[in-house]
Amino acid sequence: MKNTLLVWIIASVAMLFNTLAYATTQQQARVLFINPGFANESFWQDVDDYAKAAAKALNLDLTIRHADRNHFAMRQILSATLNKPTRPDYVIIVNEKLAADDLLPMLRDYPIYVQVILNDIDEQTKISIEKDTHWQEYLLASIIPDNEAIGHTIAKAMVNAGNNESGDAVMISGDLTTPASVQREAGGQRFFDEQPNITLRQIVHGQWDESISQEQMHTLLQRYPDVRYVWTANDHMAFGAMKAAKQAGKTPGEDIFFATVNTSEKVLALREAGTISALGGGHFTAAGLALSHIYAHDSGLPTPKRCNNALFRLITPDSRFFTQLRKQAWHEIPFLKMARRTESRCTPHSTDMDN
Repeated sequence: MKNTLLVWIIASVAMLFNTLAYATTQQQARVLFINPGFANESFWQDVDDYAKAAAKALNLDLTIRHADRNHFAMRQILSATLNKPTRPDYVIIVNEKLAADDLLPMLRDYPIYVQVILNDIDEQTKISIEKDTHWQEYLLASIIPDNEAIGHTIAKAMVNAGNNESGDAVMISGDLTTPASVQREAGGQRFFDEQPNITLRQIVHGQWDESISQEQMHTLLQRYPDVRYVWTANDHMAFGAMKAAKQAGKTPGEDIFFATVNTSEKVLALREAGTISALGGGHFTAAGLALSHIYAHDSGLPTPKRCNNALFRLITPDSRFFTQLRKQAWHEIPFLKMARRTESRCTPHSTDMDN
């Protein structure tokens, strides 16, 4: 009799734990992140890694799908997801190449919360959706870094590294439509327009690609052989431009200076060596911050109405932030603490990644 009772107790306890585990799993908010980049692309890989660490800490069921720099693929990913019997509770999208104009109408008839990161919705679309009762409930606060400011900041730091000497400058921007590209380019151009002793010769668009940028820089150096300052919108384009400069007999960090954005291992090493003279980054945390907001929203905690974030920083080798970036120990970030404080600030102030 005692043995039977013991077996029953053990079985009951096991069933209870299984039930609780199942309930916990069921309570996980399902999140789809449509990543517009490649899985092995340095910036988007950093975005993924940071987001995965956040999802694990916050017990969120995160799925990441990559569009491989094809905004039509973003639509296909979302369509396939919406046709499944189990849909996400939240979708994180990036308005790269104005993809939100296609994605938001697809989501309009579903009870799915949407968070936009990195590239904001254009003002005309924003005015329209703000009047829509559906989006008044289901569109969460966007998380948008200040691209204009970092474009200006890295240009200024690059010229400072060149001892503020006069000379020619060129810019290799990203693309013509993505808001981050347009705004980052505007910041860099604004700086050069303010300098009486520096002539901005030309702006080209390298489509975020190393090989395209290398070809463009080769042509630019033929046109403007005395170029002293080269502003690029991301690290891959900087790598291509530097290859062309070296092929032309120039020495980066000595007779030609480069500024760029992102925090890949390669660009950090080049910044530490001084061959990259100015570097901005930190916006890879946007998806992780979005997950913190999603956790807060799903838990009924207050969330900010709008987030215009100073996620970008000027990265210098002697900073604490630089050390954190080389370490990449994202599991040490107190995401849960950060998620429970989103009502007071939008910035990831609890990440312990300070200069």
